[in-house]
Amino acid sequence: MAMALAVWGGLVLGGGLQIPAALAALTAAASFAALALRAPDRTGTVALLAALALAGAARGAGHRALLSCQRAAIGADGTPWRIEGRLAGPPPRESGEPTGVLVVERARPPLAAGTRVRLRLPEGSTVEWGDRVQALARLELPPGARNPGGFDARAAADAAALAATGRAFTAIALPGGGAGAWPGLTVARWRRALERRLDAGLSPEARELVVPLVLGDRSGLSSDLNADLRAAGLIHLLALSGLHVMWLAAVARGLAAALGGGVRARALAGALCAALYAGIAGPLPSLMRAATGETLGAIARLRGCALDPVQALAVSALVLLTVAPGWADDLGFQLSCAATLGLATVGPWLDGCAGRARRWLAPFIPTASAQLTALPLLLARFHAVSWVGALSNLLAVPVAGLLLVAAWLAAVSEIALPGAGRLWAGACEVLAALLRAIATGAARLPGAMVSAGAEPGVLACAWTGAALLALALPGPRTLDARDRAPPAPRVAAALAGALALAVALACVATARPLRPPQGRAWLVALDVGQGDALALGFDDAWWLVDAGPRTPGFDAGQTLVAPFLRWAGVRRLGWLLLTHDDGDHVGGAGAVCRAVSVERIGAPPEHPRAPGPGERFGAVALARGDTLRGSPPAVILWPPPRDEPAAPPAGRPLTSADNAAGLVLQVGEAGGRALFLADVDSTVEESLAVAPGVLILKVAHHGSASSSGARFLARVRPALALLSVGARNHFGHPSPVVLGRLAAAGTQVRRTDREGALWLEWSREGVQLLEWRAGEPCRSRSVRSRAADGARAPARR
Repeated sequence: MAMALAVWGGLVLGGGLQIPAALAALTAAASFAALALRAPDRTGTVALLAALALAGAARGAGHRALLSCQRAAIGADGTPWRIEGRLAGPPPRESGEPTGVLVVERARPPLAAGTRVRLRLPEGSTVEWGDRVQALARLELPPGARNPGGFDARAAADAAALAATGRAFTAIALPGGGAGAWPGLTVARWRRALERRLDAGLSPEARELVVPLVLGDRSGLSSDLNADLRAAGLIHLLALSGLHVMWLAAVARGLAAALGGGVRARALAGALCAALYAGIAGPLPSLMRAATGETLGAIARLRGCALDPVQALAVSALVLLTVAPGWADDLGFQLSCAATLGLATVGPWLDGCAGRARRWLAPFIPTASAQLTALPLLLARFHAVSWVGALSNLLAVPVAGLLLVAAWLAAVSEIALPGAGRLWAGACEVLAALLRAIATGAARLPGAMVSAGAEPGVLACAWTGAALLALALPGPRTLDARDRAPPAPRVAAALAGALALAVALACVATARPLRPPQGRAWLVALDVGQGDALALGFDDAWWLVDAGPRTPGFDAGQTLVAPFLRWAGVRRLGWLLLTHDDGDHVGGAGAVCRAVSVERIGAPPEHPRAPGPGERFGAVALARGDTLRGSPPAVILWPPPRDEPAAPPAGRPLTSADNAAGLVLQVGEAGGRALFLADVDSTVEESLAVAPGVLILKVAHHGSASSSGARFLARVRPALALLSVGARNHFGHPSPVVLGRLAAAGTQVRRTDREGALWLEWSREGVQLLEWRAGEPCRSRSVRSRAADGARAPARR
């Protein structure tokens, strides 16, 4: 096991320290210590581990260097590319817009053969896994992290060995796949046959769960159900891994036994089932890990050898990481290995510790053991813990297993004999509804998913505890060893690991959110694309002004805003202000309200021509003159109270009237004020009672030419203008006219489409831009300061 950890650690370190070096060093130290306690030749063992780590580092560095060369050839100029290559996996189609990974064979302009790109294929495209495809595409380099706590597209692309992503305007299957392509093409056709049967026999609600459970295609999963599954700790049920392979391999072995097969026949049936499943679902890292482990176990049984689960896990990880070094940073692969390791090591230990209570605790032990070893990854990637996961998994895992078997029986029987699958399809409807109810019910429990923050000390404690438990608890490998008491150092290591995990969980339970220094405030403009989501941090509370857009395939509240709040350790919002009823401002509000507790929701008062979002969210009506806090003062400047007929102005289109009735908020006093203009136009701007000398201006309407009038800018004289805008949006925002007005006013401009999330710290003394990509926000440079100096570090209090 330590050999696999040494190679894995070398790959991570050689690939660019995606996991903090301190945590990797702690894990390596624990590995060396555990091996030194048991290895007869300690010097030779450490030397071997060091050699394997160096080999892994060289492999990881080569992988990263190759990707860098391929990306340098692609560039960032948006040149159209003509590409010929072969699809390296089944294109997911449930979302209606298929995507596929193309391995380049030739391209114009030239690209190195073997370059991998992920393309959004044209709607209705029928190309399959293994097809040679000719495409006209626009390629883009994957960006790095755009928001604190959010998804890092570049790291994900590195893990998948993708040089670029893009959109294919055309995708034509070329003839002449060759004799070697027929196995992959045949399996791809089987997959499409399964999809068609599931599509014809199931309701959309059932298919939303069945297709990802059976085939791993989560592209059609709604954002609401996705959020519920995550909050309930059940999203792993739809990530094809060891659980799915175990279920289907057990069915295959059972059928082989029913036909009179012996141990070898059953082992072969399980391995063939796992290989077929991997072929149908595609080369998903977690699924390939499980299928490889099942195959290794079958080989051991065929040879009459013993292979314990830890050995199978270690060998499968070594084999796969040698072939695909990027998987060392793939979250699905990491979680699959961590959970399997917990089941094989921590599970038996917990079972033994249960004693007389084993009868009652046994159902919870598998989930608890898997989550304990996966805890460091969950904290590092999701910054949250699902406290209801043990109970929800106890109910959902059996239901998901039955649903998986019923779905396969429904599809296969319908293919073999049309009409024979109706009974099983009916069972799928019932089981899918039950699984949905479990997920929804668990997710709605108070505090189902608790924000944990991103405290490095807590992560180090969790990593240390999980590593010590996993390395100290593997059971004896010989019959003689079972009769002997475990060595004292192993017992001490296990106790130390349990204590470290307990401390990490206690720290998570009592975690405090990030807070700005006393007398200062934070403004975090999240990069939500074409929309607004502005987080305000004070020394006693966090607020959110708007929550970003929502579309059928994207919910900024769930995907971007909630992860940021969890990263910052925020569990309660003092105010959620919804400036007006446009989808790019309030679309993500529902997801935010489900993710964290919200004390008060504020919205503009209802008007005949602009009803606003207040009634839908149970919001307090806010109007001009309302004071939301005293220090720093936060005052509503617009709209007028409901009894004043001035808002919205008569004669405007409804959408324009809604913009004109939006909330305008001013926070701060004297020369340290921030002004948030929502989507109001220049007419409203002229009506605002704003004193000159605004420090931060959130530019109205994403930089539309109808806002940010020259007279208004000359009057308020903002030091810094913040533009929340989507890259290459079809509105043409920000308008060049507005950028010219801001330049003429001497205002410095910051844009989320170019810089990602912007984290500003301000007070009456001035404003500073904080750098958040290296961890907790820290001072990077002065944007425009009216203070001589005096920087203080942010604190978590």
